[in-house]
Amino acid sequence: MHNNVRWLSRGNVLQRFIDCLEEIRLFLQNEGKIEQYPQWLDVMWLSKLMFFTDICQRVNELNVKLQGRNKTIIVMIDLIRAFDAKLHVFRNDIITRNYKYFPNLKKNINDLDIHGKPVEETDTEEFISVIDSSINEFSARFSQFKELSETLKFIMFPDVTSFDKLNFTQFDWLEIEEFEVQLIDFQSSSTWTQKFIETR
Repeated sequence: MHNNVRWLSRGNVLQRFIDCLEEIRLFLQNEGKIEQYPQWLDVMWLSKLMFFTDICQRVNELNVKLQGRNKTIIVMIDLIRAFDAKLHVFRNDIITRNYKYFPNLKKNINDLDIHGKPVEETDTEEFISVIDSSINEFSARFSQFKELSETLKFIMFPDVTSFDKLNFTQFDWLEIEEFEVQLIDFQSSSTWTQKFIETR
């Protein structure tokens, strides 16, 4: 448990850093050391920092949801599938420049607008590229989940699952020679189907 708490704390470090940004900048100015850290005055660097903080917060939220007891594989697949869909929403949010899902980035851009410093076009292109890479990475890493999602749904919905949609390639250790006819018997039983409906 200690490791989990420590790991989750790391996920929030960027946000805490952002929250203290002005105080850190003021401290460096008072100490006469701001010139040693030119990135503090670099508009593009700060925009990237805000973007990565926001996106890391989203990933951290997913990680928190995936942890804990009593998480079935079906729940985890649903969470991952939802996050994959959210990545497309985040991508569109950057394209439209609404920044609804990027509060730190939005605040930074609003601050720049107040000071008459426009955000570079390349920033948004780079942000879109990062999100596209994340979408591709998720798709590659969790491709097996997609292949098995219908089969794993069988665990919760055996009464409505079609045998044709089941993929047993990962379950060759099971004896399933007569599974198709057993499934028909099961799905035809009003008693069993009612029990599954009640437990959902």
